[in-house]
Amino acid sequence: MAEVPFTFNQRTYRFQCEEHDAQRLTDIVDYFSTKLDSLVREHGAVGDERLILMAALMITDELFDARADVDELLEGSTAELRSVAIRSLEADDEAEPKKRRA
Repeated sequence: MAEVPFTFNQRTYRFQCEEHDAQRLTDIVDYFSTKLDSLVREHGAVGDERLILMAALMITDELFDARADVDELLEGSTAELRSVAIRSLEADDEAEPKKRRA
């Protein structure tokens, strides 16, 4: 097991995870810490609970934006694939009468 420390407001929390997950958890902790630090600079010491809640809401907002972007890309890809498939079927239909004559 690996241990990833997270220090917030002069307190250190230690999270355990599998060795292969340690770098990802470290990246997540660093990202979350950056959000918290930004909020502390912007709003001052408004309380741990409030800061953590604000950071969670900010990250959730980012997640929703990312999901919307992915959905938009998938819809575009689906429409493009549908268009390619239709063109391919139309090309096959046009080629079919020529095959019958031959």
